Formats: sequence, C-alpha cells, structure tokens
Amino acid sequence: MAGIRYDQAADSESASFLRESEDPKLPARGAVRRNGTSSHIAVPRCLAYTALLFMFVNFVTLIAILHIVSLDGQLHERIESGLSETLFGKIPKSTVVFKPDKTFNVDPFGPDSLEGPWNNLSPYGKGHIRVENPSALGLSGGFPLDDSKHGPEEYTISMFHQLHCLAAIQSKMSRLLDWYHDTNDKEYLKFSLNQEHMSDDHIYHCVDYIRQSIMCSGDTTLEKARAGENGKPARGVDGWDVVHECPSFDAIFQFAAAHRSRNITGIQ
Repeated sequence: MAGIRYDQAADSESASFLRESEDPKLPARGAVRRNGTSSHIAVPRCLAYTALLFMFVNFVTLIAILHIVSLDGQLHERIESGLSETLFGKIPKSTVVFKPDKTFNVDPFGPDSLEGPWNNLSPYGKGHIRVENPSALGLSGGFPLDDSKHGPEEYTISMFHQLHCLAAIQSKMSRLLDWYHDTNDKEYLKFSLNQEHMSDDHIYHCVDYIRQSIMCSGDTTLEKARAGENGKPARGVDGWDVVHECPSFDAIFQFAAAHRSRNITGIQ
C-alpha cells in the first residue's frame, strides 16, 4: 500500500499553525482580552469543538454504513430463504442418527452397480429440475428448455450433484484399491458408462466441490468421543451414533422427481 503523501503547502500551513504565537499579526501568548480571558485559550477550544463534531459525524456515518451492510445481508438471506420456500415449500426437518453402512463400499459406476445402493440415492431425473419463469424468481443462467424469452430453464439441486461427485470419488478409490490388491487389471480403472466422469480432472473437481459444500453446510452438531476398549470413551471421534437434525432427504428426493426436467436415472 502506498504511503500517505503530504504536499509542501500543507506542511508549511501546519508549520505556520504551530508557530502562530510568533506571528506578529497575532496576539502574543498570554495576552489578555478586554473580557479578561487569554487569547491563546479561545483558538484551541474552538478547534477542540470542531474535532469533536468531526469525530461525531464520522461515528454516525460508520454506524449508518454498518447498519446498511447488515440490512443488505439480512435481505440477501431473506431472498435466499424466500426463493427456497417458493420452489420447495417448507422442507420438514428430520432427526438422523449416523450409523456405518457398508453396503456403500462398492463401485457406484461399476457394471454391477446399476441397481446398487448408490443409484437409489438419485431420483428420477437425477436432481435436474424444471423451473418455470426463472427470471421472476431472480434466477438466471439455467439451461433453456424452450426458445421463449421467459421460458422454463433447467437447474440442478446441489445435494444430488454432491452425491454424484462423492460416488465418482468412491468409484475411483474402489478401483484403485482393487488394482492394488490385484483383484482387477489396470484397464478396469478406466471403465465407465461415461468416461468423462472417471477422468482425473473430474475427480479433482469433485473433491474441491465437496469441500466447499461441506463448508457451506456448516453442520455444528457436537460429536461425542468414539468408543474405545471396553466401551469406554477414547479420544477422537468417528461420528457414529450421533443425532443430527437434517432437512428431510425423502422430501427433497420426491420434489426432485416430481419436477424433473428430463427422464433420466442413475447416480452417474
């Protein structure tokens, strides 16, 4: 950041102000006015009042700016909340106890997984929904579904994109582990109904996307210590047997299927 620069005129004015008592046009310090007060007291008092007024105005301005910023943030939250409720209605909450589920320890993109648990997480339409007149909701940038000016557009519910990305990472990891343990050949690493979804670039995209999704969700549930030997608490957490309050997955799943923009299926 560049330093603050002062011009010579300002410096000379400051110097003149500091030497005001030496100016022959000004009364000497300690000179007494007719009302009995010294002349050098009146000037600093006036300056003090001016400085206090300046500080007060700046303080009020700062408070006003902070208030406007706060209102803007609240307005943005209300708009987002209103948009969500306009589209989805009031999504019910449900309590969910996190438990380990080894049925998901499979390759979601493998040839034997079309009817597997991962595909069951994807609704009919794969989370792509049709939004009528999106501009009325303040939306833009969706995929146009017809040629009309304010026609319907396709948007994707983030949760299903996140699950797709997690499935892609699981698929890649599953194949690498199988190859490491000599249970498949190297060519199988590249097998996919959609080759792009198994590419390294897509996997890196998915890791970064899920990272930001987790940070955005900000789950503040407090997790207890994991169970150690003899059932005693051990330092560290595994996240199991902890109750979370979650937006109903089933409600969002049903909404996505009912408002799908395409008749497609599968997590891939």
